[in-house]
Order: sequence, then C-alpha cells, then structure tokens
Amino acid sequence: MSHYEWPLMADAIGEEEKSAMMRFIERSSRFTNGPQVKEFEQKWSDWLGVNHSVFVNSGSSANTILLWAIKRKFFDPSDKEMVVLTPACTWATNISTLQQFNIRFVVCDNDLWDFGFSEETLKQVKEEHPDVNVIWATHLMGSPVNMDLVSKYFPDAHIIEDCCESHGADFKGQLVGTFGVGSTFSFYFGHHMTTIEGGMICTDDTDFYHLLLMLRSHGMSRELPQEVKDKYEKENPDIDTRFLFPEGGFNFRSGEINAVIGLTQLPHLNRFIEIRKQNLKQFDIIIRKNPQLFKPFNLEGNSSMVLPFICNSPTIRSKVLESLENNSIETRPFLIGNLLNQPFVKSYMQNANNSDSIKVVPTPNSDTLDSCGFYIGNNQFIGSIEMKLLEKAISEVQI
Repeated sequence: MSHYEWPLMADAIGEEEKSAMMRFIERSSRFTNGPQVKEFEQKWSDWLGVNHSVFVNSGSSANTILLWAIKRKFFDPSDKEMVVLTPACTWATNISTLQQFNIRFVVCDNDLWDFGFSEETLKQVKEEHPDVNVIWATHLMGSPVNMDLVSKYFPDAHIIEDCCESHGADFKGQLVGTFGVGSTFSFYFGHHMTTIEGGMICTDDTDFYHLLLMLRSHGMSRELPQEVKDKYEKENPDIDTRFLFPEGGFNFRSGEINAVIGLTQLPHLNRFIEIRKQNLKQFDIIIRKNPQLFKPFNLEGNSSMVLPFICNSPTIRSKVLESLENNSIETRPFLIGNLLNQPFVKSYMQNANNSDSIKVVPTPNSDTLDSCGFYIGNNQFIGSIEMKLLEKAISEVQI
C-alpha cells in the first residue's frame, strides 16, 4: 500500500478480477498456456483490429521476440544487415536487446511535442545513415509517433511499434500498433490495463505469426496450426514430432491466470482510456496556466499512460518535484531519460569492439526530457480531488 495520497497507480486488481481468478482456479486443471490464453489473444486482436496476437510474459519479452523475428524473417546476414533506428528516450530493454543480438542501431533525437522522432533528426539520419532499414517507433507515455514523418523519410523500411505505454492511442484515427510489420503492448501493473505481468505481440502477417508462436515456446512446432506442423514434420522425418524445434527460441510464455485477468479487464479498457484522456485534458489546462514553469505537449490521439511534465529548466524541475513530494504526489523520471547517459549504454559505446554497432546523431531534445522531464500517475482512479491537489502543489512552487 502506497503512503502517497496520489500514487503512481492504485490497486488495479479489484474484486471482479479476484473473483474471476478464484472461479477459474476452482474449475480448471490446467494453468499453463492454454485455452484462456488463446481466447485473450483473439479478443485482443479483435479489439486492436489485427489478424494475430501472441501473449507473452512481459512487454520486454514481446519486444525481444519481435526484434528477433524481424531479423530471422527479413535479413540474411550473408546478404543484407539489419540496421535499426531508435529514439534516445525509450525503454531500457529495447536497447539492451539490440546489444545482445548484436544488431547495428542508430540513436536519434526525440521530439519535444509528441515525444516521437523529431523531423530534424529523421532528415539527418536519412542523410548520414541511409542504410537504416528498420524503424523502431516508440509511442511514449500514450503519445503517438508522427507516422507520416516515418513514411516520408524511410518509405521502404520495416516499421515495428513499441506501444507498451499507448493502448488506444491513435495517429490520424488509426490505432497505434497497426502501422507496421509487428507491434508490442505491455500489461504491466501500472499500464492502461493489467495482467500483473504480461505483454502482447501483434501482426497481420500469418507467416510472421507462426514464427512468433515458435519463438515464444522454445522454438518448438507444437503450437502451430496442423498444416504448418505437417510441413516441418515432413522436412524432418527422423525427429520425434513431440519435440521438433524448427527455430532457436525462448521461453516467454505466460499462463492461464494472467489471461483470465486480461479477459476480465479488456471489456473495461475503453472506459479506462477515456478516463485517462479526460484527466489529461484537465492536466493540460493546469500546464497551460503555468507557462513560466512548463512546456505544453501533444494531446492529439494521446491515450495518456501518465501525466508528463516538461519543465522550463532543471532548477524548476527540482522545485516542482519538491512541492509534489510535500503534497504527497508520487513522481518518476521521464522513463530512463536519454539512454546515452545510462551506464549500460556508456560502457557499450566505450568498448572499441562496438564502434560499428551503435551510431549517434545529436540528441538535444532527449537531453531536455532527461534533465527537465518527469511524470506522475494517471489512471481510472484519478479525478477532480487529485487535480485540485495538483493545482495546490503547483501554486506553492516559488521561482
């Protein structure tokens, strides 16, 4: 139990979810990946409007499998090398996975308005690194990336989307997670909906979906449709079909209980998102009333995982943080800030063996998000009482 009056997240597992879990436990004899997982995957696909979804044990695992599947399906090392563009402000495991898979990547600047790619940085990357062939678009904190800019500067690149914080966000009416080859979502405790831990990979490509199924489960063929399993079995007649591994995979499966929670929460997701959007509008009014303290940011298509502050200086940031803490409002940094400042990236760049693996263009906006940004919680439990508390805390900031 948090001691804050306004914590990052309240208890998102309520009586409805607990009752659903208890009913399932009482009547079920299977708890590993099974019918509940398949039902959750189908209903999530229906909600998002995609052909296929694969439920895994976390959003980070979803990103890991998606990245490896892209490499396996589209890039033959003897023919064409995979080169990924990523913003400097994203989640840590997006970058560490690139390092672990020894995939070349280019780090570029974020945009201060929508937190996606700045147009200036896309121009520069196009000129200096024309070999970029995969765009990893991270829709930060509920704000959609400008996908028109991505298509403008890299029309032939494969697009993958990290939507782990942006369930229900849209760009020009199209839901994020439906623009590229594949996309990922997280159902961690503080996100728009939760399975406690969990993630989803989504795609419209059926062959790609089959690859994802194998990669999720050790590389085995077991979960594939029968006609696809038959193909692999005919190609490998000497292998016991019960343990046939066409791919080198992972074990990122989730379980039935997590899917039960997801199935219970999914019918409420649109309502949760709408509450978050309404809170965001009230938050934006407060931000715009205080231009001496804060910069405004994009609301269009924003599904608002959290309420982000972009302060006008690091000094103002410190004073606002102090006032929020004094008023019992919990805060967090702007994700990991500029990843180039994190020790795991610094040490990677200092290793001479990695000099060709990572390239960087200037990231002044990402530095601003790092030094001047932070966030507070937003969820379906926030309302007018919390907004009044926030207004009080901000009124007490002295500059």
